[in-house]
Amino acid sequence: MKLAVIVGSSRPCGVSARVVALVHRHLGEEATVEEIWLKDYRIDYCDADNACSSEDCAIPDDVGQLAARLSHADALLYVPVMHAYGLNSRFQAFLERVGYGFMRPRQRPLRDKLAAIAVVGRRYGHTAVFSQVVLNVLLNKMILIGSGFPACFQSQLAHDPEAEQALRETLDRLAEHYRRLNNTWHSDGNAPSAERPMHFSKG
Repeated sequence: MKLAVIVGSSRPCGVSARVVALVHRHLGEEATVEEIWLKDYRIDYCDADNACSSEDCAIPDDVGQLAARLSHADALLYVPVMHAYGLNSRFQAFLERVGYGFMRPRQRPLRDKLAAIAVVGRRYGHTAVFSQVVLNVLLNKMILIGSGFPACFQSQLAHDPEAEQALRETLDRLAEHYRRLNNTWHSDGNAPSAERPMHFSKG
């Protein structure tokens, strides 16, 4: 399994870095972990010209490169940081630009990829951030993986055993579902590409 870990923090040695280190330690040889630190990319704000409804966004920044890296992963772990009770601005811009400017005109290429979330921040607001990223995962037609409790790391704590356990269990389930889906779907490891048509009854 190739796991892309998308990190919203600007601090290379903060709590998010500890989360990423835990991912590496826990998965070991179970997965190839690719770190994507958004601070290392130029992510401009959406200009809302709506031209990307049918073609890739034309803003000349690094978001197209990010979209390509996500498309090559088997699973994504979103690690946003909470600021002012919501997503930090860089992560918000990332979700808007990738989803609106690239995933939409490309017909949602992240479809059927596995996704999980771990939120980092001080007290309060973790579940609001978690919920927003969940909606983005569903928008992109991905498969959301969880462990019963969201992995919400409180940055004021030197150690957060509950969040660490939730993340370990989430990573185990990511690996488990990856194995199951690859054994169940196609021998080449690709998910079915055909969508079932929806039929709505009148009245």
